[in-house]
Amino acid sequence: MGRIDYKTPIADVRSHDSYEQWHIPGAIHLPYDAEADEFEVDPHELFDEGERIVVVCAHGNTSRRAASALSRRGFDAATLEDGMLGWSQVFDVVDIDLGSDIVFKQTKRVANGCLSYVVGADGEAMIVDPVQYTDVFERNLKSDERFQDENGEVDVKYVALTHIHADHISSGCELAEKHDADLIVGAPVSDRTEQPGGCSEFRAVADGKTLDLGGHEIKVLHTPGHTMESTSYLVDDAAMLTGDTQFVDSVGRPDLEHGDEGAEEHAEVLYESIFGKILTHDDDVSVFPAHYSGGEVDAGTPITATIGEIEATNEAVQKDSKEEFVDYIVEQLGSKPANHEEIIAINEGKHEVEDPEIELGPNKCAVE
Repeated sequence: MGRIDYKTPIADVRSHDSYEQWHIPGAIHLPYDAEADEFEVDPHELFDEGERIVVVCAHGNTSRRAASALSRRGFDAATLEDGMLGWSQVFDVVDIDLGSDIVFKQTKRVANGCLSYVVGADGEAMIVDPVQYTDVFERNLKSDERFQDENGEVDVKYVALTHIHADHISSGCELAEKHDADLIVGAPVSDRTEQPGGCSEFRAVADGKTLDLGGHEIKVLHTPGHTMESTSYLVDDAAMLTGDTQFVDSVGRPDLEHGDEGAEEHAEVLYESIFGKILTHDDDVSVFPAHYSGGEVDAGTPITATIGEIEATNEAVQKDSKEEFVDYIVEQLGSKPANHEEIIAINEGKHEVEDPEIELGPNKCAVE
């Protein structure tokens, strides 16, 4: 599915609750009653007659009827195929130059701010935090010759997880089995990571160990706090994949694994990971998280910041003491991700995926 042009007005015809919970950035709310064929407000008050409008609903059914109704009222209306479900599968892939021959791509799932990565060198590749829609990763490996060896082949050597995600379904196990790759998780193994995604075979890598990828070094850093298995990966001492531990403009919330009662204790653990490991690296090391806040972002622009930039602009890491940091984190916790307990169980390999749409909605894994 193609990228939406943000210059084209978008009419969201869902209910008030659905719109408030999650909508495409910039979409104008125009509730529509399909049975009565009526809009809650006159669309002429919101749009110019004759202008192009993209109409969106949950799955594309109501929006088709609403688009017809708008066309009868003088608008050039079209429906967004598959509605918000289709929107959730729109990706923006950004090619990032790390100053070497390593290939480094950030895959932005623009609907909910999920960030995955494909890294490669000398015919070997590593996929980090893949979402359930795997085609985007396969296309990149096949279409970019830099991932391939002299025979046009790519060896997916690793599929790495920064942690067990709570807001979206992971395809880590699926991709690792398909490509006969090592599924990498942080050590030590816990009940959360004893069968990640249902995989009984995986490689638990301890803090400080390194992985070789086409002659490039990837250092494993244990960075718990958001979850206790949270792990970061430092690529060539230049790019740090921090999962949900460190974001560009926030930090990971510490209450999803141990609940509200464990938030304060694990905020202290998070503090040690951020100030004792991540921020100890050089100011010019770039941080690449597993999420951003969502919303409208420029296509082709990566979500990243250097450690120096994070220290200068990220409010969460500007606290003067551990106590201030912990108090700030606990006070700033908002609502948890929708269906997070079931999504966690799926990613732990304890439940099967019965409804892939369970993850639809915004990510809420950061401190607000």
